[in-house]
Amino acid sequence: MYRHSLFKKYKRVIQIEMNEISKPVIDSFIAQNKLPNFAKLNQEWVFYKTVSEEQTENCEPWIQWVTAHTGKALAEHKIFRLGDAQHLNYIQIFEKLSEHGIQSAIVGSMNVARRNTKGGLFFPDPWSSGKDCFPREIKPLWELISKAVQKHDASRLELIELVRAMRVCIDIKIPVSIYTKIFYQLIYQKIDPLIKWKLVGLFDCFLAEFFKRILASTDFGFYTLFLNCVAHYQHHYWRNHDQTGFDPTIKYTDCHEFDNPLEYGYQLYDSILGEILNLSNRSDTLMIIASGLSQTPFQEKEFQGGMNYYRLRKHEQFVQRIGIHNMKIYPLMSRDWKMSSNSPAEMENAAKIINGLTVAGETLFKSTQNQPNCLFIETSVEKYIPNDTDILDCDGKTIAKFGDAFMNIAIKSGYHTGIGYLWISEKPSSKKHLSQYIQLANLYDLPIQALIPNHNRCVNESKIALSAPNLS
Repeated sequence: MYRHSLFKKYKRVIQIEMNEISKPVIDSFIAQNKLPNFAKLNQEWVFYKTVSEEQTENCEPWIQWVTAHTGKALAEHKIFRLGDAQHLNYIQIFEKLSEHGIQSAIVGSMNVARRNTKGGLFFPDPWSSGKDCFPREIKPLWELISKAVQKHDASRLELIELVRAMRVCIDIKIPVSIYTKIFYQLIYQKIDPLIKWKLVGLFDCFLAEFFKRILASTDFGFYTLFLNCVAHYQHHYWRNHDQTGFDPTIKYTDCHEFDNPLEYGYQLYDSILGEILNLSNRSDTLMIIASGLSQTPFQEKEFQGGMNYYRLRKHEQFVQRIGIHNMKIYPLMSRDWKMSSNSPAEMENAAKIINGLTVAGETLFKSTQNQPNCLFIETSVEKYIPNDTDILDCDGKTIAKFGDAFMNIAIKSGYHTGIGYLWISEKPSSKKHLSQYIQLANLYDLPIQALIPNHNRCVNESKIALSAPNLS
């Protein structure tokens, strides 16, 4: 049984969470000499494949990253939805380190909660609760990003929000070059809307600049940076990267046919990786690159025009239009959103209305009450729906035209698999590790091994897998 034990203790651990990156895609770009920093990782660092959940419906980043941060599988941590981390019954890596007087800077990590963590910096994912931001001075920047991400439209932000966020950026000394890139992107995508997809990558670039400034100006023990644009590009544009197995008649309407967002995204990550490596070139620093899970091409729904992801244009307006009032509305990633109320009667009424909506003879939404006062909702229709199709309530009354209420945000081309990838900045003692699978839950142990004196240097044997599980 192979297991990784760190060679020594470290003063700092930097964990870069490159959500859902695919090692085969990385290797294909390395073969074309397009990812020099990833090539260095492959040559010089310890590498593992990670495994987590086997069932497809449980292979979601908001589940996997909770596993990575707590060392517990879904069956134990029971966090199934984005934004539910506050209900965790287990401590996270940075909480454990805080108990030992070690501060952390958490930048963008998915589905985390600060809770009793002391000091450091906490800048959670855009779908988390803003009350967790720490120190409070950075909250205006988080609020701006959260609003932009959840609304999928950076052009509708208010001036006062921009001013408050800019003050934070000036205080942190984020370089002018990233503002210039974003400014020109916003101008160019007005001229050519088919390049708007690049804005997602620039968000990761901005977050990386924020992270680098924090890294350069603090002396904490543990740092995380979460990057997500490649996951987005793989879900949306894999067929532009490699059309093998895809229906050539299905075309994207938000991207030029000759564009390759995957290549763009991976090259951004390679550049970010190189910059952080240069900042972290110290013998007392352990670096970890983790994907959590990964993606492979999705081609199962090509016969129906692909698997279409639809998102409400204006969540609150739609909810009021269908007769639901006095509920708090929370847009989430992609086609997901949730409503909450302290009134059981209002919750029951809202669920009845939501579950009664149909379009083109299919149920429009799937809802689940995963918390007593919260209704989680997912757009369930996946086939191509013409814009002029009527949305009907349970009595057959027209509520709205589909295209007025929804936008098609993706034709799915990549899907999740429980296989992930892990690089550790220690010299491999042999090539034996290349064929080893290690449980994603072991990621929790590595920073603790590295930073806490007298901590057990070997990962828990009960968390090790001898070979890959059946993930089909």
